[in-house]
Amino acid sequence: MMKDLSTSLQLSDNHVDDHVDEEIKLCFSEDNPKSFFMFAGAGAGKTRSLINALSFLDKDMGVKLSAHAKQVAVITYTNAACDEISKRLHYKPIFAVSTIHSFLWELIKNFQSDIKVWVIESIKNDIAELNEKQAKGRSGDAAAKRAEEINKKTTRLSKIESVKKFSYNPNGDNVGYDSLNHSEVVKMGSEFIATEETMQEILVNKYPILLIDESQDTKKELVDALLVVYEKYKTRFIIGMFGDTMQRIYMDGKDNLASCIPDEWEKPEKVMNHRSAMRIVKLANTIRNTIDKQQQRPRSDAETGTVRLFIANTSSDKEEIEHRAAQIMAKKSNDDNWLDASKYKSLILEHHMAASRFGFSNLYLPLNESKSFDTSLRDGSISELSFLFNMVSPLVNANKNDNDFEVSKIVRQYSPLLDKKAFRKCPEDQAKLLQVAENAVEDLLTLWKDGAIPTCVDVLKTIKKNSLFNLNDRVDNILFDEDKDEDKKVTALRKALSVPFDALERYSAYVTGNTQFATHQGVKGLEFPRVMVIMDDVEAKGFLFSYEKLFGAKSKTDADIKNEREGKDTGIMRTARLFYVACTRAEKSLAVVAYTEDTEAVKNTAILNGWFTKAEIDVL
Repeated sequence: MMKDLSTSLQLSDNHVDDHVDEEIKLCFSEDNPKSFFMFAGAGAGKTRSLINALSFLDKDMGVKLSAHAKQVAVITYTNAACDEISKRLHYKPIFAVSTIHSFLWELIKNFQSDIKVWVIESIKNDIAELNEKQAKGRSGDAAAKRAEEINKKTTRLSKIESVKKFSYNPNGDNVGYDSLNHSEVVKMGSEFIATEETMQEILVNKYPILLIDESQDTKKELVDALLVVYEKYKTRFIIGMFGDTMQRIYMDGKDNLASCIPDEWEKPEKVMNHRSAMRIVKLANTIRNTIDKQQQRPRSDAETGTVRLFIANTSSDKEEIEHRAAQIMAKKSNDDNWLDASKYKSLILEHHMAASRFGFSNLYLPLNESKSFDTSLRDGSISELSFLFNMVSPLVNANKNDNDFEVSKIVRQYSPLLDKKAFRKCPEDQAKLLQVAENAVEDLLTLWKDGAIPTCVDVLKTIKKNSLFNLNDRVDNILFDEDKDEDKKVTALRKALSVPFDALERYSAYVTGNTQFATHQGVKGLEFPRVMVIMDDVEAKGFLFSYEKLFGAKSKTDADIKNEREGKDTGIMRTARLFYVACTRAEKSLAVVAYTEDTEAVKNTAILNGWFTKAEIDVL
């Protein structure tokens, strides 16, 4: 009897948040529609609630929405999240699931004349601002960069008038004066929504319900614009935000989002963490105490779990330290999976830390330092790189595996040498065309003969020489010698692509999530049984986050103290949020490896804050 009662209490305890989904359903009432902000900490089942809400809308309003050519818009943070949500909704056409960039482009892309006016005005303002800085500034590197930027923008401005249609790829690299970049689309789209009544009517009529996942990191310009639309159309337009302000880790998210939500919105909250073991939830709650005091409960049937802090000097052999930490974790958590690096996730602070550890630094650093690629470098969508690892790499691997059928399939599908038009044009020359294609493939694969590894540039040269695949115009510039007036993107790409091809394959494995490494920021929303969080400010070379300050090894700056006094966001607060996100990815066991100049300060701060006990800390 007592056992049955205990089981019953466990079940009810684990379902304390079920009321939240019911509260959200009530917000979609036609008689009394309400916008809402659903708060859900790590592992609370935020995505599950989003899917449940969408499934309810499909059943309750799907037919009516379809009949009036309306959709429910869902904005997510990543393409992976879009794919996962769409898949779970069986790709129902009443749902328009997209990233912020795709969503905004879909809204504005048909307003080409307005886009042209906006772009011209924006470029003129940028040039005026740069000229003002140039007039006030001193000569030097900064002035030279400004002059280069002024020249580039002036050239683009002179060509804009002739543009008939602007293009934009939300998922890749945008090349050419008639292409819009990611920041332009966000800024322009948000501005149109906030100020243009026609755009507001289109938005509200097309998407009477708009749900935003990871709302704390949604671009602040768009959040502000949507709140303007809400005030004007609140009886016809429902906004549903799903998020957790503690997990805001990007600078372009809306600061103090919770305080900007209108009072009349519903604000359902989830308190459970269904993901992590009890000790990990306790650590997360203690970290959170420094920011907003929100607390979560672990599942009543959750295991105890293991957390440990490993502290080492910055000058240590990092590979050795992390190997020793994993060995200790295997023993302390009684889990030999820690002895296999592929069985735990190592979270680093910056992508270049993964690049140096996984062997693609020479490819990554030139592209990163050029400051010209940003998102496309992080997600692997730079066109020249994605071409090589999506088309050439499979071809080479198929040949290594003696899979002639796969080699033939790739060439038939993508090579202009075997294009159907060419076959139709000269049917009598089919055998000749096949031989040309075969020779081109053989020439390419010879680059890998006897275990050789060619550079990416050599691969592109061979492909171009034989016209095996179509290459974009920028490849021509990459393959030429450097020109002092050339686009800095071309310079960066030439340097990056001068690396051996296997470095590109390691980069590809990293950006597709097929290595043990990921960034603290990049795993938001994901979960892993075993996690190693690596904190290393020196190697990270960043300025937005500082684990040394968070753990007391470095003093706060005057700016930190001033920002704290004025209630502004600080680097320490940002780092605490990032630390929370990284630690809460772990389901069973968590290792935190801190590299520092002051091991004693880090140890004392960890104990004083109640993050780790003395028995949970190893100084290596």
